[in-house]
Amino acid sequence: MSKVLYVIGHWTAGNYKPNAKDKSSYQALIDGSGNLILAKAQGTASSIGGMNSITYNVACCGGLDRTPITKVQQEAFWFHCARILARYNLTPFDFYTHAEIGEICRDKTIEKLCPWNKYLVQNIGKIDLNKMPEKSGQAYAMGDYHRQKIKWYYQKIK
Repeated sequence: MSKVLYVIGHWTAGNYKPNAKDKSSYQALIDGSGNLILAKAQGTASSIGGMNSITYNVACCGGLDRTPITKVQQEAFWFHCARILARYNLTPFDFYTHAEIGEICRDKTIEKLCPWNKYLVQNIGKIDLNKMPEKSGQAYAMGDYHRQKIKWYYQKIK
């Protein structure tokens, strides 16, 4: 198994409780009530095309208009991401949203994160975590927003 180099944030675009597909796609899920559900072992989930072996993937359950991310859920998400970053001796700057990875692939600057492979194109067009309770925006701006929130928890952990 490869070393974790990045933590990637997702949403399931489904219900507030994870289903079997959700549990097979991520290492961890945060349900609508903020509960942590551990799922697949690192390197065994299929959540981010071309990067699964080097990422730890955390998803908020929901994200649709009928299941918007909740405030308690987002706080639990940021806290868990901070814990995982600390566990793997990474920093908040090693966190990306799936939407950001899609833009990095579209911009052809993915080589700064990993070598190009044919599966990376699957990430283009993702919008994971671009809409949160207090803020919405484009991929890079929302990635910065999440990193700022994760950094707050990370500083408390370290």
